[in-house]
Amino acid sequence: EDQKEDLGREVSKKSPRETPNYFVAIPITDDQILDRIEDVQELIFTQEPDLLRALLPVQTMHITIIVAHLGTEEEVKKAVLALKQSKTKVEAILQGKDLNMTFCGIGQFNNQVIYVKMSEEDQKMLNRIAEAVEECFMEMKLDISGSKDFKPHLTFLKLSKAPRLKRRGFRKICSDLYKEYKDCYFGTEVFSQIDLCAMHKKKQESGYYYCECSIKVGSSGMEESKEQ
Repeated sequence: EDQKEDLGREVSKKSPRETPNYFVAIPITDDQILDRIEDVQELIFTQEPDLLRALLPVQTMHITIIVAHLGTEEEVKKAVLALKQSKTKVEAILQGKDLNMTFCGIGQFNNQVIYVKMSEEDQKMLNRIAEAVEECFMEMKLDISGSKDFKPHLTFLKLSKAPRLKRRGFRKICSDLYKEYKDCYFGTEVFSQIDLCAMHKKKQESGYYYCECSIKVGSSGMEESKEQ
């Protein structure tokens, strides 16, 4: 029993160090999409001012591909390399064509995370891209065990961001708050960049996450290669 106790303690000691501290993301910068998200956020906030803290700033909008635990500078360097190496694979999937990511309608996870949905058709292509990036990280033996199955979505409200609300018994976000946008078209983002972002480092002046590395893909990636 004592040994079991010990193991339990070891595991619990170990886990906080291994919680993800980096993520690989596709930034969303299209003005129409961001304006629409702000409209929805405003609508929710007007009806339920308590939810202000749970809203995510539109400057941080992104689609997460994977999360990683990078414990050392060495691992961060490896992750940068992995992302750079994924460029060739991603370009091969795109075959010189632009991938337009269409966002339409609102979805939720457990009524605690609210997000804009991405069209099924575009998701298929993005799934292949996510797999390519994931492979490069695995080849570098990096810890991406915290990553969930890839389901491209654009989160704009998260109850976990406002722990006080939970303590006050606020456990679910009522879908009536955003019903008029439930099937609304948000806009289209041309897929052009993948970032390796730090979760806990100071954000950039733009409000977006601190980036260790960014790669350009699609037609903008081609332009970049030409210039080089």
